[in-house]
Amino acid sequence: MHKICRIIGGLFFLSGLLMGCVQEQTTPIHLFYTADTEGFFYSRPEPRWNNRETGGYAVLKSFLEKQTEPFLLLDGGNWFGSSPESAMTQGAYITPLLQAVPFSAAAVTENDFVFGWPALRSVIRTQKFPFIVSNVTLDNKIPWPMHNYQIFTQHGVKIGLLGIVNPQVLEKHKARLTGFVAKDPIETSREIVSLLRGKGVDYIVVLSSLGESDQRWTDTALAAEVTGIDLILSANKGIERAEVEEVNHTPIVYPGSRLDSIAHITLTFTSSKQLKKIDFEDIVLFQDTYGADEKLSEHIRQIRETTRQKMTARLTQVEQDVTHDLADESQLGDLLADCLHRWAKLDGAVLNSDSLRSPFVKGVISEYDLYNTYPYGDNITFITIRGKDFIRALEASLETKDNFPQIAGFSVSYNPQGPLGKKIRQVILANGRILRPEEKYRFAVTDHILAGGFGHDLFINSLEFKNTFVEARQIMRSCLLRQKIVAVPAKGRWKKIK
Repeated sequence: MHKICRIIGGLFFLSGLLMGCVQEQTTPIHLFYTADTEGFFYSRPEPRWNNRETGGYAVLKSFLEKQTEPFLLLDGGNWFGSSPESAMTQGAYITPLLQAVPFSAAAVTENDFVFGWPALRSVIRTQKFPFIVSNVTLDNKIPWPMHNYQIFTQHGVKIGLLGIVNPQVLEKHKARLTGFVAKDPIETSREIVSLLRGKGVDYIVVLSSLGESDQRWTDTALAAEVTGIDLILSANKGIERAEVEEVNHTPIVYPGSRLDSIAHITLTFTSSKQLKKIDFEDIVLFQDTYGADEKLSEHIRQIRETTRQKMTARLTQVEQDVTHDLADESQLGDLLADCLHRWAKLDGAVLNSDSLRSPFVKGVISEYDLYNTYPYGDNITFITIRGKDFIRALEASLETKDNFPQIAGFSVSYNPQGPLGKKIRQVILANGRILRPEEKYRFAVTDHILAGGFGHDLFINSLEFKNTFVEARQIMRSCLLRQKIVAVPAKGRWKKIK
């Protein structure tokens, strides 16, 4: 058990013990952690940061070069997402980007196996830093060139790392993973923790892609059931916001997805290698604050330009600019919500504005234009929800800055200046029916919305969920492709009243 000396609120309790703490020399160890890049390897305007240029590997590299203290840089995997670069190169585009940044070690998630083991291995084998996976074997061995653990020594403190993959890896990609076996994460963690303690490790960190799924294997369960884990660095959640919690005295840190920020964990040890305190900081990677490595920026520009040139296939054409508005109903939002509604054939569909990143400009719309407009790999989920809960969730969405609900299949009468809980007066479905509080309705939303994409999770109050495992962008693509010239819908689904 680590001895922790604390000063709380400036009050001096137990002065003798306190003086001992003050006099004992301490050593800070800096850990930086990224995960869930999901194809967002470039800097871009981020709506949640007032559209400041944010994130990407060039800014990350520049940020790290400005650090004056030694550090360990760790990554949790999940690099590819559904970016066009991933599909075109089978994930190989990420190789030089990882090589350019001084990672100390990395783990993988089941999503990194999407193109098969040979493709993933070709990325891993070219890196100078180790990849760790503790509970996955290939023909009864840890898949080469990965490792089942690593030990780093910083300021005399031994830090042990293990990597845990969600066993769903075999279910999601089993056709590409013949010979792979995923062992129980809990049992494996106990074994590796015991092994590391036997090697004199002072502090044990788990790189976990378990997330918080509906399986019994979660980060929470790992912390609760395995004694001896000091820190869990989480991946595979797909949530933009950074999260920190503590379970059974074990901190669980998630850095947020899409590489627009980096987690900074400072471990302060005494001279006797006992942990005194742990501090967490979420650092947003603003380009105007940290700059961007010029050489890496140019390489990223070339990757994106090559992709653009290869994705100029015509989808459709628009005879006017299709505008977008983060803070209000938009033509673009109406158009793409209509696509989801027609496909789903339910009572309606809902999109959040900040998932739409660029308008359609008059002229030909290409595959690349659609990727720029909707760069996410969100799946569509069908929800069954009572009218009152749907109105409550929709109204809460109005409170989120620059993330206005884009809708199809229904109209809303509302007072934007009204008090919370009374802004929405009436919802009318396309067939003329008025939404009733106790009746059940079905809507199509993205899994991102269910995970809190509006800044709240009230849509989770639905009675039933059905994940279609169909990407929203693929539905939009098919919808646009069927129209030689897109008919841009007129706005008016949100009707302001007093």
